[in-house]
Amino acid sequence: MYRKFYGFKEKPFEITPDPSYVYLSEAHREGLSYLQYAIQERKGFSVIVGDAGTGKTTLVHKLLSNLDGDVRTCYVFNPMIEKVDFLNYICHDLGIPTDELKTRGQSLSALHNYLLGCFTRNEKVFLIVDEAQSLTPDLLHEVRLLTNLETAKYKLLHVVLLGQPELNDILNKSEFRPLKQRITVRYNLRPLTHREVREYINFRLKRAGSRNLVLFDPGAIKAIYKYSGGIPRLINILCDNALLTGFSEDKNRIDKSLIQKTIRDMEGSFLTLGAAKRRMRYIVAAVVSLFAVSAAGWFFRESIVNAWRNIYG
Repeated sequence: MYRKFYGFKEKPFEITPDPSYVYLSEAHREGLSYLQYAIQERKGFSVIVGDAGTGKTTLVHKLLSNLDGDVRTCYVFNPMIEKVDFLNYICHDLGIPTDELKTRGQSLSALHNYLLGCFTRNEKVFLIVDEAQSLTPDLLHEVRLLTNLETAKYKLLHVVLLGQPELNDILNKSEFRPLKQRITVRYNLRPLTHREVREYINFRLKRAGSRNLVLFDPGAIKAIYKYSGGIPRLINILCDNALLTGFSEDKNRIDKSLIQKTIRDMEGSFLTLGAAKRRMRYIVAAVVSLFAVSAAGWFFRESIVNAWRNIYG
């Protein structure tokens, strides 16, 4: 709706992981270089950890788009899967026929043969597991065992685990020590700084064809950073809604007040949990006070009546 109004060729703040819209902050560049090293050296296991929305999946898509030669990928976007189905799912996603694969051993053998064929053709194969903090212990051990698929010198399968910070706590448990020892790249992806938020917004505006790179004024940038905490996904959602609000109000520039209005609209009129608890405490206190006053009045009135009766019979 607002593309023509602001002169965009396309919407600048989509949340899909489009490699052409990847803004590489200092942390993203460092994380990408770590992953590239692991691939060039044919290391088997990489772990990228960051808060939801920091760009972990986007970073991996950027990595894959930069690789030379053929790349085969299996992407597990929902790790809440039964162990008995895990290998079969990987085979199916890689295009391996699965109709005759009835056992774990058959699936493992078919996967091994597939990987050897890819290796002879100089093709790289990636197993990417998103939301890896949700993997059961059995599946984590299964993933570790997949890195045993190797030649005398090289790993046949690159495993990339993407997870939220609790994944670090899981991997630090003693039961996962054998898995932790195989991790060659382990990187924590931090949110954007205030400066990077400004650069990120301008980068995406430019990519979308905008000639106005000061569409969001400094006050708006500051409010966006404060609300989002530097999380790219939240930045995209807020900026997209702000542009829609600006269009509806015929605003040529997005300022702090418009961002604040957009945030109120996004959050709605519902109370946060903390605010709801505080309000409930006030209500309870008011009711108790009212009851106490009423009770005191009743006792005072009864005392007067009783005294009157005693005096005058």
